[in-house]
Amino acid sequence: MQDQLICSGCKRVLQYRRGATGVCCPSCSTFTAANPSGSEMSELVCGGCFTMLVYNRGAANIRCPHCGRVNSTRSAANQIGHLSCGHCRTTLAYPPGASTVGCPTCRCVNPVRDARPQTVLVENPKTLDEKGKLVSNVAVGVTSWKR
Repeated sequence: MQDQLICSGCKRVLQYRRGATGVCCPSCSTFTAANPSGSEMSELVCGGCFTMLVYNRGAANIRCPHCGRVNSTRSAANQIGHLSCGHCRTTLAYPPGASTVGCPTCRCVNPVRDARPQTVLVENPKTLDEKGKLVSNVAVGVTSWKR
């Protein structure tokens, strides 16, 4: 059976196999997490690559389809925060310790109100190398906000 979702990058309608955690868009290479309905599902942020993962609440662990890391669903470090985009009001999710959250809908960068100065890891859209393989594009920075 197949379900559909809207790509969070280019807004195309994508089909995926029911039960999958999400789908990587063949056009823009953006990974969009599937949002299964039902109260038995929950979500967490991968501790390896910071991808949002959706899982069955009864699971003790979940393996990230991107980096392969096994994440414990019982860890408080995996809990995500939510805020509303200051520009378009889209609900955004962010990992613990995030200082800003980029909106995939309007590209607005939103500050997280309870953030402290910290190291920031930004994963830009993946690109293709000369052999046609997806290559990660990651940048690291340090915030210097004073509250």
